[in-house]
Amino acid sequence: MIQTIYDHYGIKPAQLTDIGEYKGFQYRSILYIIVDLGHLDEEEVYEFHQMSQFLISQGERKVASFMINKDGGMITESDGKKFGICRVPYPVETSSIAYGRELAAFHQKGKLLPYPMEKSNRIGQWKGLWEKRLDQLEKFWGMKVQEHPNNETDKRFIESFPYYLGVTENAIQYLTDTEIDDLPRTFDIATICHHRFILTTWRQDSFFKMPTDWVFDHPSRDLAEYIRHLYFKSGVFSEKVLFDFLGEYEKITPLSSFAWRLLYARLLFPVHYFESIEGYYSSRSEAEKQTYESDIEKIIHGCTQYEQFLAYFYSKMGISTKRHHIPEIEWLQ
Repeated sequence: MIQTIYDHYGIKPAQLTDIGEYKGFQYRSILYIIVDLGHLDEEEVYEFHQMSQFLISQGERKVASFMINKDGGMITESDGKKFGICRVPYPVETSSIAYGRELAAFHQKGKLLPYPMEKSNRIGQWKGLWEKRLDQLEKFWGMKVQEHPNNETDKRFIESFPYYLGVTENAIQYLTDTEIDDLPRTFDIATICHHRFILTTWRQDSFFKMPTDWVFDHPSRDLAEYIRHLYFKSGVFSEKVLFDFLGEYEKITPLSSFAWRLLYARLLFPVHYFESIEGYYSSRSEAEKQTYESDIEKIIHGCTQYEQFLAYFYSKMGISTKRHHIPEIEWLQ
């Protein structure tokens, strides 16, 4: 890889080191990050490039940008693999990040993006994507039912899926009703979001913002996925942490009723269940399978508590559903 980097970029690192989940190296005062681009095409990478260059022009800090290789492209092929290199000025250590405030400022800049996004666009597509994902898992579930398996995780999947099918249909209906009954406001302009915004997206120590993490979507996507991560994965979830996070965000950009409803629809959609089941059945590593098994167990055993969390979410966040004409889901109450 060191020789390949030299051949294609004209830089010869002394060695490669781990940089978060990536490999990379430091050269002078710049951090170079090697990114796997095997699942992306040139149009997608170009859109990421446009987003990062725009954010840098807006003064956004710690944004990584793609390097151009000797062939004038951003994707480099070697030994049948596609990769790119992103560079970012070596980040200064950050002891703490006010995630809500930082995210709101990031979204504000992203809303000004002047280029059309096609490959990375997810705005208005949630319903179709959720339905497709549900159909795929339902077909797989039907196959598993026919097999009459003895494996404990198979049994848990077979028994739990009908419940999560119902929850998903509720989420789709809630989303549909929101798009019919409510109107987007100024807040609801699409922006640069993250595929999954979680605690480690912006690492506490010397964090940087990777364009390959991004999608173009409604800002409530990041809020909902961060809340989901806090609830299921972080080990630091509390109502106060959640209230502070949303409070920090709303100091800069208050949410509309439309945004609250989209955020809630996304929390209702059980993507945590989908990802754990899909991850378990697609993984070839025994260690990964065990991690997914543990996640599936926790999700299923914790479904009643999560129902309670959703049932009182609006009131705990200080949102009057009557004043904002926000419907609540009766079976959760």
